[in-house]
Amino acid sequence: MKSKLTLFILLVAVFISCKKTTNVDVKLSTSGKLTYKLTDDAGKGLANVKVSLFDRTDTYYANYNILLETRLTDPNGLVDFGNLNPSNYLLVADSAKVNNVAYMVQEYVQVITGADKAKETKVTDFSGTFALAVRSYNNNQPLKNIGVIMIPSNKFNYAATTAANLKVADFSGVTNDAGLITFRIPSNKQYAIYLYNTVTNASYNYNNSVSVQKDATVNYSMNIYQL
Repeated sequence: MKSKLTLFILLVAVFISCKKTTNVDVKLSTSGKLTYKLTDDAGKGLANVKVSLFDRTDTYYANYNILLETRLTDPNGLVDFGNLNPSNYLLVADSAKVNNVAYMVQEYVQVITGADKAKETKVTDFSGTFALAVRSYNNNQPLKNIGVIMIPSNKFNYAATTAANLKVADFSGVTNDAGLITFRIPSNKQYAIYLYNTVTNASYNYNNSVSVQKDATVNYSMNIYQL
């Protein structure tokens, strides 16, 4: 009789213990978050810049970047793309301007499951060095004090005056005693080089298709007739 009572008490205890058990639902995150900030050289955010988000799709025949969405940066230069599936996304900022010069920013950013990715990018990092040497056709000697204008190719008009070309130029300057001049220009952007006489403003010649890759240096030369 005592053994039956003991068994009964044990069964009741087990039942009560089971009643107190709380079921907890655990939800695992299958996405990550992405914020993206564009700044100038001083770290100030660039507002109202269009930023496009692309996902990469690989097929048997080719690879494609598929546009997912486009947003504008806020007054602090920030855009929040919210929750995204884990992937390596392409971000493209179209014509982000610093000192009135437009830069093309293109970079891949990886989003990881359960993580918040906050990417900050200085726009002018997307640039390269363009070094120009100007020499004489007559004797191949370097020419100093030659005016050089770097104009975005889509704004260049070969028939325009020097003054008009200066107004639409991204960069300008004059060659040094060695006939050299160097510019730090946006990468992957086509430029026209326009050479002119700094005394008379008369044009010498031009080339309408030069560019540099990010962090690369291009050494270029042009020759003009000495008058």
